[in-house]
Amino acid sequence: MENTSSILERMREIEIFGVPALFSENQIQPDGVYPGMSLYELQGGDGRFMASVLTPVPIPVLEDGPRELEPGDLVMDTGAGYYTPSEFEEKYLCPEFDGMDRYGKED
Repeated sequence: MENTSSILERMREIEIFGVPALFSENQIQPDGVYPGMSLYELQGGDGRFMASVLTPVPIPVLEDGPRELEPGDLVMDTGAGYYTPSEFEEKYLCPEFDGMDRYGKED
């Protein structure tokens, strides 16, 4: 698949709200997001930027405002590795991909 994203950073694979995702301590600009991926920003209680998260599917939003992270909602220790958005797309969205284990996916 052709990489049409300006993001070349290898990002840590995590899980957020049960969804596999990529985590970066860098702020990602919306116009640089890999096509088909959703961008979320994690913010501290003071509203300051903490991290960017990219997911292959949208995370359901709450009607009354931003979602709060509860214990277990953010799993950083998946042991899955570091990927560019293009590699991550291949891992989770390409049916022919057979190069890496898929976290949370059964064969």
